[in-house]
Amino acid sequence: MSVLPSALLEVWRTEHSRQENLSEVPDNALRLAEIAAAEQRRILEGARQLLTALSMLPMIRDQDEASCGPALRRLREQFSLYTVIGAAGLDGKIWCSSARPGTDISDRPGFQRAVQTGNFAVGGYVVGRITGRRTLSLNLPVLEEDGRVAGVLNAGLDLDLLAEDLASREPAPGVSLTVADPDGIVLVDLPGGRQVGNHLPERLQSIIAGAQSGVIDTEWINGTRQIVGYVPAASSSNASFLVAVGLDYQRFVEDPYRQGPSLAVSAAVLAAALLAAWFFASRYIRRPIARLAAVTERWRQGDMTARAGRIDRNSEISQLGLAFDAMADAVAERERRMADMLESTTDTVWAVDSEWRVTFMNRRAQERVKGYELLGRVVWEVFPDIEVGPIGDAYRRAMTERVPTQITVFYEPLAGHFELNIFPSEEGGLVLFVREVTEEIRAREALLHQAYHDRLTGLPNRSCLTEMATRGEDGRQPKALLLLDFDGFKHVNDTLGHAAGDEVLRDAAARLADRLGERGRLARLGGDEFAVLLFEEEAAAGEAIADEMLSVLAQSPFAVRGRHFRITASAGLVRVPAGAPADPEALLSNADLALYRAKAAGKGKYCVFSEADRAEYEARWLLDDDIDRAVGQGEFELHYQPQMRLSDGALVGAEALIRWRHPTRGLLSPAFFLEALESSRHAGRMGNWILDEACRQTAAWRRAGLQLRIGVNLFGEQLTAGDLAGIVGTALAAHGLPPEALELELTENIALRQDKGEMLASLQALRARGVGIAFDDFGTGFASLTTLRDFPVTRLKIDRSFISGLPGATHDAAIVESVLVLAGRLGLEVIAEGIETEAQESFLAARGCPEGQGYRYGRPISAGEFLAACLTRKSTGNLSR
Repeated sequence: MSVLPSALLEVWRTEHSRQENLSEVPDNALRLAEIAAAEQRRILEGARQLLTALSMLPMIRDQDEASCGPALRRLREQFSLYTVIGAAGLDGKIWCSSARPGTDISDRPGFQRAVQTGNFAVGGYVVGRITGRRTLSLNLPVLEEDGRVAGVLNAGLDLDLLAEDLASREPAPGVSLTVADPDGIVLVDLPGGRQVGNHLPERLQSIIAGAQSGVIDTEWINGTRQIVGYVPAASSSNASFLVAVGLDYQRFVEDPYRQGPSLAVSAAVLAAALLAAWFFASRYIRRPIARLAAVTERWRQGDMTARAGRIDRNSEISQLGLAFDAMADAVAERERRMADMLESTTDTVWAVDSEWRVTFMNRRAQERVKGYELLGRVVWEVFPDIEVGPIGDAYRRAMTERVPTQITVFYEPLAGHFELNIFPSEEGGLVLFVREVTEEIRAREALLHQAYHDRLTGLPNRSCLTEMATRGEDGRQPKALLLLDFDGFKHVNDTLGHAAGDEVLRDAAARLADRLGERGRLARLGGDEFAVLLFEEEAAAGEAIADEMLSVLAQSPFAVRGRHFRITASAGLVRVPAGAPADPEALLSNADLALYRAKAAGKGKYCVFSEADRAEYEARWLLDDDIDRAVGQGEFELHYQPQMRLSDGALVGAEALIRWRHPTRGLLSPAFFLEALESSRHAGRMGNWILDEACRQTAAWRRAGLQLRIGVNLFGEQLTAGDLAGIVGTALAAHGLPPEALELELTENIALRQDKGEMLASLQALRARGVGIAFDDFGTGFASLTTLRDFPVTRLKIDRSFISGLPGATHDAAIVESVLVLAGRLGLEVIAEGIETEAQESFLAARGCPEGQGYRYGRPISAGEFLAACLTRKSTGNLSR
């Protein structure tokens, strides 16, 4: 009698197992939907991360169409899941694309949501206008630094390719997978795919609108009754996608239901027969029962292959064994179906119990850790290195808090990056889905490296420097910034081309990086501009480091294509104010002001920023603004200073000099505004106005009987515009002034810093027509004697700085005499500027200087005053007021 309860217990267990199987169908459907939803989340998150990395690239932010198109085509080839990747402006026009630019996507909901919300947005099902493929539109706004939307990056997820990939995984029989967009349009329909592009039936729209996970028993879109688990997948966008997994009701509910009662009834009949026969045959059944009990124990301990088989010929115990085997087969079939589902995923799947013992591994998991014996062992024993750290922390959190957990880590023993999705199981353990994401991470890292590094030199770029200045490095905060800019680097590009210039930049970057070492962080900001970020203790040695950086560039020439170039640089050094955080934009702005002062001081030097630099800049900015207004209001006018022949005191010419009649500050001399005017956007316009007005006035004087020559100063922009000869010719013709009555004045420094070939062509054309060319302030610039040889100069103007000390200053006297001799040998005219005394006039006249100009003969005065003085005081030779 002692074995009777065991037999009845097995009958009860069989029936209980059947009921448990039926109750698990909805849970299994929902669990499979959650697994599929996690896959869709990864796809959307991967797209968002890809577009985010793209949005930081300079070619996207600067709308560099030449670089962008080829780059997006290469990227699309690498990520074949996308039909097209493109960038659109706020008007919705695609300006850069991996396929063909010009498409208008302004009417697409995803584009509109991205612009309106400033967030990643999914547009829904479309048929690509270029590719013709069924596509899911993914959109990410490109944001300005102030948060405004500047454009939208767009990627089309290839739904056909996605469906092909999902179909290749061979879902278990009786299992369907459906993905629908926010509008209820079916994106994926497996198996079969017949419903793709259609709307879900009206009766199913509620599961889209509610966006809540759940299970329903319904007639599904393929026309069969299914237990459907559904869950929203697009956790990173403002629209929810439906991911639904259906389990066929016939296969998973009705078939097990029919089988279950027959097993229970036959087991009950056998138990009754056993009771009736017990008294007579107990000694014949002890051994078979023991065998059956042993099989049951093996099965309970996890040996799913344990079976009783036919214990003897036709006894009740044999039938009970067969009933047990049928129950075990049903459970094994259920486990097999679940295993098939887990094998169909591309992830490696593990399961551990509450004691951390590995209870399941799918085939991919076994292949991944080949050589490790894991089943039945505690995971910490096999992989002790993960128990302490982020992986162990994630496992324990999921186990203790019973919440799904996700983590991405690099695991050194397997040399790869892995994404872990950890789900609590109903049995108290965990189910782990592990996916290798090494290639995706490497691709993202490559894009980030490109976004934060200069392609030519490999150095950090401006974006990277800004981030380092904001966040610091290794716990250290930036305390100083050194900004370097090469002097005259344009000469290299103009001489040998930009490719040669790039070679020099690479060599220069290597020199700077080698000399700097680990004392700071070197970055290339663009062109020939570099920056050095200095941290804490190194900032105290900022001046010494600046000296070293300038010296390492200047110490030896750069060799490129058989030529040697000496490169110098200027630098500006700025320190972070004590107690204040580093502001990257303020640092760069202030360093630039110090750099500007260094270049103005003669180049090849560095200057340290002071608040005076900022005050000077602000004053100049106000001056530039005031000049803009003055040009518009016509506040500039010309005054004229006489030029005399020293031998007889005759008036032979005048120099036109610009003045500013300011509405509140009165008449201003050029010393106050000329440099700012010459560097402004108005330089060319004002230079041409001066030329035309001087020609007009001189022509009027000549008609009044004053046969004068007029001297007009040129701005550098007039010489580089390329149309100087035409403008001069037009002014002469408009006012009827002969060419020999005009003399154009340019300084030596203007001649040196302009494109000599283009400038010489214009000046030679003017000289051939009879227009005079004078070197103003001769002897004070950097011109060599070759300048006198190459330029069509007709007159030298000796600078006032050599005249003021005459006749007593012996060095000045020697220089003046040398210039007079040189001019005589070259056949050039000479005029001395700044004559104020009779002694100076006598000294110059005695040494053969033909003409003079200065306060001795008159200050610069207006045209009307000049004419009146000439008419009333011709005989005195003095035109001063």
